[in-house]
Amino acid sequence: MKKLFYYFSLILFVGLVACSNDDNDTVDPPFVGKYKDGTFILNEGNMTTENGSLIFISPQGEVTDSAYWRVNGTELGGSSQDLFITNGKIYIISQDEGLASSKYKSDGRLIVANAETLEKEVAYSSEISVLTKPTHVAVLGDNVFIRDGKGIYSFNTSTAELKLIEGTSGALKNRMAVVKNKVFVPANKSVLVLEAGKAAVSHKIELEAAVSGVIKTSDGNIFVSITSSPNNKILKINADNYEVIKTNEVTEGKVSAGWGATPGISAKGDVIYYGNASTKIYRHNFATGTSEFLVDSKTVSGLENTGMAYNNLAVHPITGEVYQTTIKAYGWDFLLNNISVFNFDTTTPKLSVNYANYTHFPAGIFFTYDFR
Repeated sequence: MKKLFYYFSLILFVGLVACSNDDNDTVDPPFVGKYKDGTFILNEGNMTTENGSLIFISPQGEVTDSAYWRVNGTELGGSSQDLFITNGKIYIISQDEGLASSKYKSDGRLIVANAETLEKEVAYSSEISVLTKPTHVAVLGDNVFIRDGKGIYSFNTSTAELKLIEGTSGALKNRMAVVKNKVFVPANKSVLVLEAGKAAVSHKIELEAAVSGVIKTSDGNIFVSITSSPNNKILKINADNYEVIKTNEVTEGKVSAGWGATPGISAKGDVIYYGNASTKIYRHNFATGTSEFLVDSKTVSGLENTGMAYNNLAVHPITGEVYQTTIKAYGWDFLLNNISVFNFDTTTPKLSVNYANYTHFPAGIFFTYDFR
């Protein structure tokens, strides 16, 4: 019995150490280029017990958890929601300044760090204190576009001036797309076009149904998913003149974004993946107009803790593999989770790799390659 108790205590201790950042409070020295290429998973964190955090997966599949903390010894804000990479910098937005009770100091709501090392360069909290639970960020030069419940604000990092952009009321809690030096914002049954230095919306693209996603295409335009009835649709829209290039009906599944904060669609070239905010994965070929069901991750061997999708899937723009973040359930079962990577190039869907129990309410999947 004593031996059994010893082994149980040892296992419990190892588990507690694995779940903590690092008990000896040491951080990793900055390494130039370490975070240049790869995949980020942004964690909201558990709002009552922990701040946001950042996971990084290298092209070789090496996982670095709490990556921002490991470099800076400080944490992200509370309920981290979105990030954007441009000009060698990574911008991370969180809904609040972080928990005062946390073991480690939070760096605030809007953090700007070196995109290759994750070293913090500057952080803003008091300068954007009028924002109510900001959720998304996009950047054009010195202009940082931040979304909250009132609309889209423009924050100038040179002057620290924050202004609400006229006509952006109704901007959805969903990711913005930056194409050809413009910001495309999902907003109910429309897409708003914003430009640096302009105090009002430059253009409004009116659509027939609610928007569930706006993403950049590989040829410098945008895909927009809408929840029309009876079939949902995906439109390709010219980013220069805002004309619809082509409209396709989705005949298998739906393209809803659900309650989450990420687009309902993700694309590599003309191949678009979507999940209707569920554990199911579908594919639509925009060139041929065909839609198909691929797999339900709940049925895949090795993914027994897949209870629900937490935010939407994303396709890797280089490998074409599809990443999906799932949790077992709410409550403390959120600690049982998966970052699942699927390969759909073969006749039978293949689970390429699964990273288990790394996420803490994942706010989104971000590939560094998508920001180039």
